[in-house]
Amino acid sequence: MRFSKLVLETRSIRRFKQSVRLSRENIFKFVDSARLAPNAANLQVLRFSAVTSENNCERIFPALKWAGYLEEWTGPEEGEKPAAYIVIHAPDEEKPYTKMDVGIAAAYIVLSAREAGYGSCIIMSFDCGIISEAVDTPENYRPQLVIALGVSGEEVILETALKDIRYWRDELGIHHVPKLKLEEIIT
Repeated sequence: MRFSKLVLETRSIRRFKQSVRLSRENIFKFVDSARLAPNAANLQVLRFSAVTSENNCERIFPALKWAGYLEEWTGPEEGEKPAAYIVIHAPDEEKPYTKMDVGIAAAYIVLSAREAGYGSCIIMSFDCGIISEAVDTPENYRPQLVIALGVSGEEVILETALKDIRYWRDELGIHHVPKLKLEEIIT
């Protein structure tokens, strides 16, 4: 797949086909792409938890907050929940580059997942305590973000932002994501 097409297709998916499970092998491939990603001083400090079992996915789900702009929506319903998660952990002692490394790793994971035909959603708003208990967070590390994964159960449309950048859903449940024009972001 051409990179430009991959970028256009990699959207935040918030409704999945929950019954279509992901294998640990697939998740390991996505994490492997993050392992190979550039990182500060090649220190490779990040650690990853792969969550594929239905039981562990159910433990993680209540800890997540899904869509700030969709105030009336509390998250995916039964049958729409993610089929897997990847939790990215970083050392407790944060360095100036830590968040950048986490972002780069997350980008590689979601692009790799999309290339394999899966949707994803990077979630930074979650209950750290629940996540730490649901996965084996390494000692002296803490979860930085959670990536929800699965087969997409919704349509997402990119459109030009006119006045507002907030994403929204129409009466058919189609998710609209306004993006600024290129001319508006280049200085």
